[in-house]
Amino acid sequence: MNRLIRIALTLFASATVLILLIRQRALRLQKDLESVTGELANELAKQEGQMIAIGILLAGLLAAGGFVLVIIAIARGRKPQRPHEG
Repeated sequence: MNRLIRIALTLFASATVLILLIRQRALRLQKDLESVTGELANELAKQEGQMIAIGILLAGLLAAGGFVLVIIAIARGRKPQRPHEG
């Protein structure tokens, strides 16, 4: 398998794991907010919301990088091979 494709698959797997962790964090935040009220709940929601947004941004960057590597691998595969002169 092409090296670029292996790297892309690793990036896709990392993005998937990160999304699953973000989902767990969001569910835990939802449970925590049910038990906390007032200003503390607002601050907790704000901070956790920022962490979730950063995580989603990172997962998106990982996935985008994977797509770029797949496109590069396809482009290199279509390029005609020149015979080596030797």
